[in-house]
Amino acid sequence: MKQNLQLSEVITIDTQENRCAIAFAMELQLHLPSAPRTLFITGNRAQLVRDNLKIVSDYLEGFEHVHQNTSYLFLKESWSELHDRYGIQAFINELRTLTDNDTYDLFYFHRIDLFFDKAFNDEIEEAVLALIESVRYHHKKIFFSYNTQTVSGKSFERVLQNHRDLSFDVVPNNDGECDLTMKTHNRLLQKGYVSILLISDQPSVKRMHKYILEGEPDIRFKTLSLAQLQSGDEAIDPQTDLIIYNDSIKLLDAEMTAELKKIAPDAQIFWLTGRKSIRKSDITKSKEIGIEMLFPKTFDIREYMHAIEHAVQKQFYSHKLDNLSYLNDTQIVNIQDLPKRLSELQSKRILFSVVTVNASHIHEENIPSLIRKEDFVFIDAEHDVVLFVLVNLPEEHARQIIAHRVNVNPLMVKYHNSETLTQLLREDSR
Repeated sequence: MKQNLQLSEVITIDTQENRCAIAFAMELQLHLPSAPRTLFITGNRAQLVRDNLKIVSDYLEGFEHVHQNTSYLFLKESWSELHDRYGIQAFINELRTLTDNDTYDLFYFHRIDLFFDKAFNDEIEEAVLALIESVRYHHKKIFFSYNTQTVSGKSFERVLQNHRDLSFDVVPNNDGECDLTMKTHNRLLQKGYVSILLISDQPSVKRMHKYILEGEPDIRFKTLSLAQLQSGDEAIDPQTDLIIYNDSIKLLDAEMTAELKKIAPDAQIFWLTGRKSIRKSDITKSKEIGIEMLFPKTFDIREYMHAIEHAVQKQFYSHKLDNLSYLNDTQIVNIQDLPKRLSELQSKRILFSVVTVNASHIHEENIPSLIRKEDFVFIDAEHDVVLFVLVNLPEEHARQIIAHRVNVNPLMVKYHNSETLTQLLREDSR
């Protein structure tokens, strides 16, 4: 339990009982190595929360220890009417403000389904996913409790099931006490490695995956042809964590997806298509039949690797991070050290994004507060910009996070691909 919690950042609790949700959110905190500073955010009435806290305090050993490190925020009135665009944007801005606050290590959204009732929509979903990305970016933790018997609770379960690290069911037993069941857990802690299966007939696809996946110490990689799959000559391991299915003819196949899920119920499925582009309706349909990620014929290999790392949990990224040579060095680098750090990230196959902002928007002394220990910055006086290298973030998230932290319009944050970055470095080294 303790190791699961320490390595997990996003945790969900499904329960119909408010007091059970509070009790186990607090109990889980007791299993962490040090007491987190927690922000308890709720849509419940204040008096109901106080009554439930009183009940929990009577039987939860260590209650005061958690309670004293917790701040309580009641937001039902301000978040329950989110029907117009202004309300949605206010909600998004408030989420960003909360997660950027260095005061807290853990955010607990108590019965988040009560905030929205039946008003849950695509914009709220995007805001919640952005919230999760922000929490991961800051290496903090977030707990969500909700009731899947409510309309909004079902929506949250659908959204969070592919973005959480741990999930729990909490139900009252015959004695009126609460029983905790780990519904999904960090399976890879027990296995010690990730099982990835590629099903493909295309030599180029096999070569690419062999290059990016073989030799990784925490990954066991295997390939099957479509013929081998159909004949049954080669069995699929039921413990497979990720199945990458490549079919250049069929865009989607509900029957095949169901069969793969039946054999390996815990596996996520990536589907590589032969199409040049993917429509929004294709993505919607793929989600409905159980496909987690749908990719066109050509895609950004760095973002693809990022998707794989997310699919197979976070501790492998953490291991890579721990092995970076520069973690204890300065975060502001010179033109000589910048290529060395970029080369190290590339050699260790760690995703990173490079963005620049005009130097007039940033005070140099504030830079360490803007980034994490694995990120670094180059102050480019030649072009009057500050260059940010953000680790384990795709382009769009990198642009949004820097825009928010520097307080500029995202359009003023410029992304650099490998070609423009090479050109920039060439000009600076003259």
